[in-house]
Amino acid sequence: MNQKDIKQVGVVGGGTMGFGIAINFALWGGYPTIIQDLKESILDQSAKQIRSSLKLFIEEDLITPEQAKEALDKITLTTDLAELANKSDFVTEAIVEILPDKQKIFQDLDRLCPPHTIFVSNTSSFVVSEIGIGIGRQDKIGLTHYFAPPHIVPGVEVAGTPDTSENTHEIIDSLMKATNRIPIRVKKEIPGYLINRIQAAMEQEALQLWSEEVATAEEIEKGIKATFGFRMPHEGPMSHYDLAGIWKWPYSARMAPKMLNESADPMSDKIKNRIVEGTPWFLEPENFDETVERRDREYIRRLKTLYSELT
Repeated sequence: MNQKDIKQVGVVGGGTMGFGIAINFALWGGYPTIIQDLKESILDQSAKQIRSSLKLFIEEDLITPEQAKEALDKITLTTDLAELANKSDFVTEAIVEILPDKQKIFQDLDRLCPPHTIFVSNTSSFVVSEIGIGIGRQDKIGLTHYFAPPHIVPGVEVAGTPDTSENTHEIIDSLMKATNRIPIRVKKEIPGYLINRIQAAMEQEALQLWSEEVATAEEIEKGIKATFGFRMPHEGPMSHYDLAGIWKWPYSARMAPKMLNESADPMSDKIKNRIVEGTPWFLEPENFDETVERRDREYIRRLKTLYSELT
């Protein structure tokens, strides 16, 4: 089985995330897409949000009215899970974060879907192994964790269980790319996976600083948006290490004091050994000046946009 064998997709849960996920499949992937939820009222709201989002895309010149109509024509709504299961080659579960409910959805899908159907969870809290415990097709389940709003934010975490086949991984990656998403492969199952854990660490530190009255909430927000938040569309922490030239600093300057004082353990040793190398993560040292200039040009364009919005 490969991506070309996916002819129709389903989304279980038409709420905050489900409607946007359905837009991606129908609009960018061109897939007939069926949304299932328990209540007609939720589906009515899903249809309203889909139309509103496509209208905004048109107003912002992202798509044409014809593209919006084609996407709408590809989306159907139902309260019948069996209808979705019988027709779908790929199903995304996007219901609320209640583990027993997610487990029951996976069990029902396992019973109702054709043997080839892959299903994934959009969970941000649980590992897929917990959700899919006891079902038959352990090689055909995985994670696609979208970030709100899922029809706009391009990054999607992609992961599996220890039993997920490489073929399933490849199909999920291909589907994400076909729907204009950027798959972020997570190698291990871990609660919160990758991005939420990084984001939570920042949020916890911000709240700690606020509670200690180091700065007001307004100043903390402003500081993040005007400094590393400004840089982040171009660089993450590894790229910052490269572009700031930290890899060229003396060893004692490269190593944070906290890390130097930590007792030895496999994790800190691995980090220390990587930093001891004194090499960039991504860029070629001989291209440093050229890469920095390219970054600065992008920053200047973003700065001009920011200034124009402030005036």
